[in-house]
Amino acid sequence: MNGSAWNRFEVQVGGSIREQYFNRSGGGDDGSYKHKGYDGGTRFRLHANYHVNDDLTLLSYFEYGVDTMHVAGWEDHYVKGSKTTNRRQVYFGFDSSRYGRLTLGKQNSVYYDTVGVQTDVWDYDMLAQASSVGVSGDYDGSYRARKSAKYIYDLGRTKLYFGWLIPDDDYHLGNGLNYRRKSGGSVGVSYDFTPTLQLNAAYSNVSSEVNNYSGDQKSYRQELTGAALTWQPGQWYLSAGGGYYRNFVPSGIDTMNDFFTGDAYGVEYVAKYTVPVNDLFVKTVSPYVAGDRLKMLNGPEYQSNHQAIGVATKFDYGFRFDLEHTFANTSDNEADATLARVRYDF
Repeated sequence: MNGSAWNRFEVQVGGSIREQYFNRSGGGDDGSYKHKGYDGGTRFRLHANYHVNDDLTLLSYFEYGVDTMHVAGWEDHYVKGSKTTNRRQVYFGFDSSRYGRLTLGKQNSVYYDTVGVQTDVWDYDMLAQASSVGVSGDYDGSYRARKSAKYIYDLGRTKLYFGWLIPDDDYHLGNGLNYRRKSGGSVGVSYDFTPTLQLNAAYSNVSSEVNNYSGDQKSYRQELTGAALTWQPGQWYLSAGGGYYRNFVPSGIDTMNDFFTGDAYGVEYVAKYTVPVNDLFVKTVSPYVAGDRLKMLNGPEYQSNHQAIGVATKFDYGFRFDLEHTFANTSDNEADATLARVRYDF
């Protein structure tokens, strides 16, 4: 690689400002901050990479979430006592076409990178996938895993993923209980049948415990097994995925020995069609349908089903507006909901 050392640095700054409104049918949430408008996941990101040579690049990535309503001091538009910022991802590593990619820190898990991300494309989603139905995706290693290592090796049509989890601190569950992740590992694979048809699969195995302040503890072996098939012919985006969750979804029983009683499965799907417009500041319009199902097995009886219809409209200069309605059918009689979101991506 030619050029000075300074020319080998690559810095990229970006982010997504997201403000949204959420309302359940029947007026049951009139007092909720979500009914009054709230931050819907604003984040800012920084890539700072250094190209050692034509093959090897040193990587660093920082992604911080910001509750814009909280920072602005708009009361009744955020959860009182919550943090104004959070570290969504912070990791370091290297990337090489010869040796693969290795990263260390807080980052997307193998399970999310392969299976979860495929259907994480509408707004009121992730209600049945592993990344959001456990104790916390940051702690149990299913979403943005804390204290983790991830290795990716690209073989062309096949991409292999390996993940490791380092023991973490206690996560306070309430009622005198804590969750602690002790160790874990995961494997994943992505295979391109064609340039538009892709199969993804992953398996995660985590050793954890639930303990109390008296020093008592109950050990659990948590397992995730999932797959997703995604097809993108032309302007279509079609994806369906699901997983089996063993000792992973909280049972709702706040006792140490029964906290993860029973297994569960979850499935999600989305079908979206993008219409190019490129007129009057509108770039594209994407109507879609989506849905999910979460079912508890051999434990406390619980099931949830959501079916969503929506449209995402992209404008010039990075602006976007989403409008979505979700029909709910759940064991706890969840009401239908409408969500509207304004985004500015840069």
